[in-house]
Amino acid sequence: MLIRRSFLIYFFILYAVDILAMPVDSLSNTKIYKTSIKYFYEKDFIYGKADRYYLDSSVASVQHVNPALDLHYNFLGTSGSASCPQVFRFNFNPYTFTSIRSYDLQMLSTDSIKSFRTNKRFTELRYHSGNFKEQEIAVVHSQNINRNWNAGINFDRQGVNDFMNFSKTFRSRFAIYTWFCTPDKKYNLFANAIWNSIKNGVNGGLASDSLFDNTNVTNLGIKGLAYRISNAQQDVKKKVFFLSQYYDLGKTIKDSSGNIVLRNPVIRLHHQVSFERKSYVYKDISADSSFYSDFYYGSSTYDSLHSDEINNRLAIQLPADTSYNSTFFRNWSSGIFAEYQHVKYGQRTDSSWNNLSAGANIFLKADSSSPEIFVDGIYVIVGMDKGNYQVEMKAYTPEYIFGRFGLHITSGQSSPDLIYRWYDSNNFIWKNSFAPVKSLKTGISYVLIRYHFNIEANHIRIDDYVYMNSNAFPDQFNGTLSINQLNIIKNFNYRYWHFDNSLTYQKTDHDEVIHLPSFVSDQSLYFEKHYYKNALLAAIGLSANYNSSYFADAFMPANAMFYLQNTTKTGGYLRLDLFLNAQIKTARLFLKFENIADNLIKRSYYLTPHYPMPGRVIKFGVVWRFFDQ
Repeated sequence: MLIRRSFLIYFFILYAVDILAMPVDSLSNTKIYKTSIKYFYEKDFIYGKADRYYLDSSVASVQHVNPALDLHYNFLGTSGSASCPQVFRFNFNPYTFTSIRSYDLQMLSTDSIKSFRTNKRFTELRYHSGNFKEQEIAVVHSQNINRNWNAGINFDRQGVNDFMNFSKTFRSRFAIYTWFCTPDKKYNLFANAIWNSIKNGVNGGLASDSLFDNTNVTNLGIKGLAYRISNAQQDVKKKVFFLSQYYDLGKTIKDSSGNIVLRNPVIRLHHQVSFERKSYVYKDISADSSFYSDFYYGSSTYDSLHSDEINNRLAIQLPADTSYNSTFFRNWSSGIFAEYQHVKYGQRTDSSWNNLSAGANIFLKADSSSPEIFVDGIYVIVGMDKGNYQVEMKAYTPEYIFGRFGLHITSGQSSPDLIYRWYDSNNFIWKNSFAPVKSLKTGISYVLIRYHFNIEANHIRIDDYVYMNSNAFPDQFNGTLSINQLNIIKNFNYRYWHFDNSLTYQKTDHDEVIHLPSFVSDQSLYFEKHYYKNALLAAIGLSANYNSSYFADAFMPANAMFYLQNTTKTGGYLRLDLFLNAQIKTARLFLKFENIADNLIKRSYYLTPHYPMPGRVIKFGVVWRFFDQ
């Protein structure tokens, strides 16, 4: 009912936008134009003309509807629930993070918003359905209001309602975005507003794993097992309002048609302001004393934390532009910026602080036949995070016949997330004075495009790493730990057959601080071919997903944090999916049988300890694109 009601609301929004849009031609003089739908990201615009991308039209990946599974995250068994990455990722950020990270994978952000450049109105409808009353409906719409003004919306809603007891999950995301430039292209404006909302029922996992481990429990039977918590829920919300403006100072020369044929070197002025409101609420109306050891404020739990962040940035940039007469100005970009941050944060008491930082960047990019260099840095001058910094450098050789090599280095100092330092709730209270965390990541890469081969090796060193120990309390490792990673991608193609492979190896020198699977891999073997005079494109195949056995982090419902545990191993389970995908004109469809090897190789499996994953599941869906004249 909620999905149906939401769909009707956004249908009327699309209809209203369509009425307000300026028509391209009258009905009596309609012309047919070849469809051109491209997009780029605002974050790339400051350096010069941003790379433009085409919409994904692959049928081999249309069945990927659960990002946690596809990107190797442990989660709580239901799509949209809290998640934790299997492949180690360190968040480089000089500012204190004020919320929880376990739902970030499920949220829209400003960096994920696409700015479209289209010559037609474009709408994409996505829908999929599966067992456990899992449904998702999504709408993306973009169109030109006039030649220099594009606007659109992005909406999706997903629900899983009938898997484990007390584990209902609902996710809602909505974004409005626009991009405007003046006819002389000197002024560009990007703006978006984003609303994320997640409701996740948490049951604490199985009260006992033995029945699920040692007998053949069906998907229906999983719902009948005993769970540790019976009436708890996490509500996570994030709102973002973003405005970014660019103005170029300089002279442009136009031809007789009004098109820019030459641009003299310019200075690009940039102003960016963003507002983020984040909140997290944990509700447990009838708290279970057998799960929590402490109750500081009573038997009924209603914990919350919230924050408001305002970031204001001013920058001066010399952008690269292919229309420059000078070779240097066509390829090189450099700039400086200053940024001010104001934060208001609250749990049971409120606090606020400010940060002032400065930074610079240098960027070289022409095309694949030339080298590419990117250097970017930021340093916090005054404020709560004074002394924190981040410096990033990437360098790539030209694309030779034998491939392309790359080097990347990231170094920084950051404050531990605020939830590690200060937390005041019904079940947990702590106040810690942790030292800043210092990190260094170095890596090399090699790409051979014509043979679909990519290899990357990374070495990560972290001083004073902060983590959640086996008691589910924050702790700081007083020393240096290292993680080595090797990522290999190799895809084989022979006529209509495709065999895609991805493998990650990782190793840490301190297993008592970080638990990681040694191997994480994906393989897909499928047959793809056109039929009926190219009217139908179909792909049928198998995909495999695997991570080696290890002590995966457990989950603490009270604060949505994953923490170390040393009693239960997960992983070591080969997951096989059978899929049939097809494309008919602008509609792509899929039918997928997930986990078809269930009870053949192993009887059951977990990703997060005590949270069972489902057995065989059927999902189907459609992605349908509409292009209006």
